[in-house]
Amino acid sequence: MTVIRLCAAGDVHGRRYFAVFSASLKSLVGVKPDICVFAGDMVDEGKVDDLAPIVEEVRSKFPGIPIISIFGNEEYHELEAVFVKRYPDLIWLNDSPAILTVKGVKVGFVGTRGALEKLTFWQRRHKPELARVYRERPKVLRKLLLEVKKYADVTVLVSHYAPTFVTVRGEPEKIYPFMGSKDMERMIKEVKPDIVIHAHAHNARVTEARLDSVRVYNVSVPARHGVTLIEFVPRKNLLSFMGVKT
Repeated sequence: MTVIRLCAAGDVHGRRYFAVFSASLKSLVGVKPDICVFAGDMVDEGKVDDLAPIVEEVRSKFPGIPIISIFGNEEYHELEAVFVKRYPDLIWLNDSPAILTVKGVKVGFVGTRGALEKLTFWQRRHKPELARVYRERPKVLRKLLLEVKKYADVTVLVSHYAPTFVTVRGEPEKIYPFMGSKDMERMIKEVKPDIVIHAHAHNARVTEARLDSVRVYNVSVPARHGVTLIEFVPRKNLLSFMGVKT
């Protein structure tokens, strides 16, 4: 039986939650994840150098493990190229796909910042063009996911912003529109990737849910109090989940 293990984390925010991140990684040493996923906001305020100890922490414990990484709102748009150049060994996804072969299983990823229902105050003042981006992004991701599903045995969507409000519960309801997108939820229910991973909701009390048959995981480190290990057994036309550990 082939068991695939994804180790996922978001919202480390550099030094702020680094100790929690590091301590929880130690608990996985005997498990040996196959893939690591960074779900955005791994640093604070665009501090590119602060990603180095986080990457090193993963590399020291799990040498050779591939790391899928997306941008959050703290990995500023204008610094994307800097992050990619500084950490070329990470697989950076930005409204783009990647397919990794793990234990003979093709695991397809689509990575994105995600979308919001409403722009934040800062975004309205400084990046009003994001309103159009957030309207169009679910359509872009829909096409990417459908294409990846043609070739992958398992399809994973990684978004920083929440793609459903179900795994945001615990946050004040009035800020839901600034944390995720109902358009993303509708797209996920239609396309049905196997797994959806997101972060951004630090205070969520519901960190795992189903959208029809789709498993959704909020892997925010402050919400989970550590990293999240997702285990599953791929089979032909069937995905059997072994469980989730934090």
